[in-house]
Amino acid sequence: MKKYFYLFLFIWGCNLMHDRPKNIEEFIPENSSIIIKIHNLGKFKSDIKNNEVLNEIRSIKYNTKKQLELINNFNDETELLICISKNINEEVFTIITKDSVKEYDLFHKKIDKVNIYSNSSKNINEIQPRFNSEFKKYEKTFNSDDSFSLILDKELTKKFINSTFKTNYKNQENLLSFGVSIFNDKVLLNGLSFLDDSLKISNNIFKESISNSSELKNYEVIPKNAASIKSYNFSNQNNYLKNALIESEKENRFSKILNKNSIEITELNLDNEQIFIFRLDEIKLFEDYLIEKNTLSTKHRGFKIYNNQDLDINPFNSLANFNNKEKILLYNDYLVFSDYEQTLKQFINDNLNKSTLKSNSNFNKLLSSISSFNTLNNNYFSGSNYNFFKELNLLNTKNDFTENSFQLVQGNGIIHFNAIISKGKNVDDNLKLSKLFDVEIDEEIVMNPHFVKNHVTKKLDIVVQDAKNNLYLISKDGKVTWKKKIDQPILGKISQIDIYKNGRLQLVFNTKNKIYVLDRNGNNVKQFPKTFNDPITQPMAVFDYDNNKNYRLLITQGNELLMYDKNGKKVNGFKYKKSSNEITSKPKHFRILNKDLIVFKVGNKIKILNRKGRERININDDINFSNQNIFEYNNKLISTTADQKLVQIDVNGVVNLSSLKNLTLNSDGSNLVVLNENSIKLSSNIVSIPFANYGSPRLSNINGDLIITIYDNQNNKSYLFNKKLILDTSFPIYSLIPMEIGDMNSDKKVEIIISNKNKFISCYTIN
Repeated sequence: MKKYFYLFLFIWGCNLMHDRPKNIEEFIPENSSIIIKIHNLGKFKSDIKNNEVLNEIRSIKYNTKKQLELINNFNDETELLICISKNINEEVFTIITKDSVKEYDLFHKKIDKVNIYSNSSKNINEIQPRFNSEFKKYEKTFNSDDSFSLILDKELTKKFINSTFKTNYKNQENLLSFGVSIFNDKVLLNGLSFLDDSLKISNNIFKESISNSSELKNYEVIPKNAASIKSYNFSNQNNYLKNALIESEKENRFSKILNKNSIEITELNLDNEQIFIFRLDEIKLFEDYLIEKNTLSTKHRGFKIYNNQDLDINPFNSLANFNNKEKILLYNDYLVFSDYEQTLKQFINDNLNKSTLKSNSNFNKLLSSISSFNTLNNNYFSGSNYNFFKELNLLNTKNDFTENSFQLVQGNGIIHFNAIISKGKNVDDNLKLSKLFDVEIDEEIVMNPHFVKNHVTKKLDIVVQDAKNNLYLISKDGKVTWKKKIDQPILGKISQIDIYKNGRLQLVFNTKNKIYVLDRNGNNVKQFPKTFNDPITQPMAVFDYDNNKNYRLLITQGNELLMYDKNGKKVNGFKYKKSSNEITSKPKHFRILNKDLIVFKVGNKIKILNRKGRERININDDINFSNQNIFEYNNKLISTTADQKLVQIDVNGVVNLSSLKNLTLNSDGSNLVVLNENSIKLSSNIVSIPFANYGSPRLSNINGDLIITIYDNQNNKSYLFNKKLILDTSFPIYSLIPMEIGDMNSDKKVEIIISNKNKFISCYTIN
């Protein structure tokens, strides 16, 4: 009986395995040369659209026009695979996804809820579900935050690495996978390949040489006009020496000194000439050797140039085609080899004149992305004919990606491949305003973009909503981190809270019918969104009375106030007696002279409550308030009246009125800025601006500096002043929306967000 029971379980298990839903990777064609996995289609399309070069691609290989047209029809949250195969007579692509489209001009097949589209009927008919062990192995390294992931087959991997690094990979029998992150002006690649024992790079001189990192320094002396660079960086000289000598099978005093003391070796193309730079740990040893050989040729500006006589460089043929360069320059801690004395003299001139890569701001940005491991780096700059996308055999583009770095690191059975592929920009560091990026979103902006804190990077991100109610989170690099569909337009600005009191911040906001709380990845936090039957009529107020993260969420519904805790539960201790008129402003919390005040307007009157929703201060004066906000200044509540008077209310309910004309104001508690017609006043400072229709001035404290911004609604101009009301020389600046400011990169510089074209957000830094 027992054996029948086990037989039943076996059969049932087999049926279960047979009937389980298939994963899309099980349908990858066996002959795929390139596999592209798109984790989130909406994010992928946004990244492509906002890249300065990729959105201007002249042509795409593999007949991809139909392919791109098709994927545009899938849902933005779709996960899909694009597989590219090269048959004898045609280039075949296959799209695999669980989503479907109604219209398509391709061959189609559906297996167990998986849709397969291809330009080849033969290819699609041959596809059957199978377990792809190699893909699964590399899939574990994918990062869903990347724009997409990419796997190259063995043949293409070998071709790509050999052409990129101009080196000799022997017996390469492994795949190569990339995580690809697309930014506004650059593309970042983070790849790896699992090694077999048979794999050799440059005859394996880097084998087991990874230990302590070493700072890259040769870049400090490389002339600005270098077209391309190939560099080797070592942190374990002993292993390097051993591996190099094993390859060369010869050794002399010269090679011994270089091998023992070389920290970094660079090969560069300079004015169509190949030169080599060695950075040594103990330059004195080599200087003594040259003096002993008596090979001094000449001196230039205090530096010695030697003839290269009887010096056997053969051990370094494993690194590069050295060809026994005829001249050697001794420059500080560097040995520079060239065939021409004049080249070395110019090298000295460039360094003494500070005309090196170190003074190039574009290159310094590039260098910050380069890792300091035992590594082989290829760096291509302006003037290079190298085109990464053509080398990968994916795209035909004009070569606008001209400042690039490619890095290879070998160790622990893995090859790590990193690259930054960027578009060179003419940057003038003396300009007051430098553009960081433009971002195009899908529809027109409906919620003005503003900064939110990124608790991971400690920098600032941008949030914005478009006319189709999509909410975007944009990184400091101009990359759309995620896009999320919201039910309705967001009321007011987005706030941040720390629900779990662990330093991780959530976004909190409301629409007409819902309260949302989103985590860092755009996912709904448990208990949210919270839905309301009656409409919410004001932006939600978020209070943290005692700065202990016991948040209160205050909701306005017509003439009613409802208070919830951070978990979305109603706070029963808060009781507000409904007013006869509608609440007309967002409630605000102030603490004045140790008293908590919840302040808002009802009709054109003011209400001042305590924490429990009961009236704290009763204002009996007949005050017809304007639609301006209420602020705190010098322990008083301040606002304006409909007939253009400044109103001040103290904690005892005493009201003071002052007559002014065309008055708008703002205060941060200790500073009061007043705009009276075309005159701006802050403390004792007064300045005039052109007559126009201005919004309320805004105050920001950035790195201890007070900044005042004002927006001209009539002419779409933004002004920026310091605390002395001195106008920054780069302003006013044209913008369709009021300007947002902040220190986005934590570098003590002010970044601004504007929009000078529909659907576009532009970010600048003030140098």
